[in-house]
Amino acid sequence: MPNLEDYLLPDGRYYFDNAATTRMSPEALRVYNETAERWFMNPMSYKDFDPEIENLLTNARSHVADFVNGDPYNDKVIFTSGATESINLLLKGYFFANFQQKRKIITSPIEHKAVLETCKYLESIGAELEYVNITNDGVVDYEHLESIVDRDTLFVCLMHVNNETGEISDHQRIYDITKAVNTKLFTDTTQSITKLEVNAEYFDACVGSAHKFHGPKGVGFLYFKTGLNLSPIQHGGKQESELRAGTHNLPGILSMITSLNSVVNVKALDEIWKQITTEFFQEYKKIGFNCSPFIGSFIVNEPSDFERLNKNKIVYSNGSACNGGLLQNSHIAEALNLQKKFIRISL
Repeated sequence: MPNLEDYLLPDGRYYFDNAATTRMSPEALRVYNETAERWFMNPMSYKDFDPEIENLLTNARSHVADFVNGDPYNDKVIFTSGATESINLLLKGYFFANFQQKRKIITSPIEHKAVLETCKYLESIGAELEYVNITNDGVVDYEHLESIVDRDTLFVCLMHVNNETGEISDHQRIYDITKAVNTKLFTDTTQSITKLEVNAEYFDACVGSAHKFHGPKGVGFLYFKTGLNLSPIQHGGKQESELRAGTHNLPGILSMITSLNSVVNVKALDEIWKQITTEFFQEYKKIGFNCSPFIGSFIVNEPSDFERLNKNKIVYSNGSACNGGLLQNSHIAEALNLQKKFIRISL
């Protein structure tokens, strides 16, 4: 059961920036080191000498598919360097394979930059990009989505949990809307893997980064259902069903699988949040309506004063890691029409 001391750094500060990255768990680190020592070989070249190395990869794929409630025998799992690469492979790969049939893409203005910039790139080469409205609560306007998605839509890409506000989207409702017009729903589950239920019954593809759930950096996955046709976006090898060339990071992959098992008891976080709020945020308003229990963002009228008082006590975020630490200028803050600055605490 987690407690406040679990977040203590050697310098005496508390680390509350886990939406940016997490500390590797002792078990994940052990598996990484043991695999690097025992299975240092290139899996593609060594499998003919010892089929066990290929079995490790096969079992790892099945574990990911099973974890997201997919079909471990038929659905696809591609190992990548992380969620950003997975998103690029998914969105570009699906567009390249299917643009002759449909070109319309729908996303929201509060997605992670990996989604937004990829969609803008696709728009520059012929995609028809449309944005669904966001409500004042920071979630998708489901009625607006229903009005703009149609049978000419190639895919809808919407995140499960917002990385800056922690707001949770209703996967089931969105999936019902997309299925009604026979279009695909891709979802960025980077902030929800191991933290909330991620159920493939309500999407066609999802992604994950191991370092967001106490695994190593530089490894992640793309999961998608059988029948989804992707074109490769990089070349040079036949790894990963010829969709992702490059030598397998087997220590990272097996360490990530170990980390998938480290599901936190969410109720145990209530006491930690109570302590954090009492100590640091009693005077500040929390943002959000239906937020992840792992992310809390608070409006701070005078960020410089807050930093002066607390910089030596806690590590927190002034923005997502991909926004250079400038949350007050982030695209998400602008999309939500937030005039005041806010900071993010993440467990």
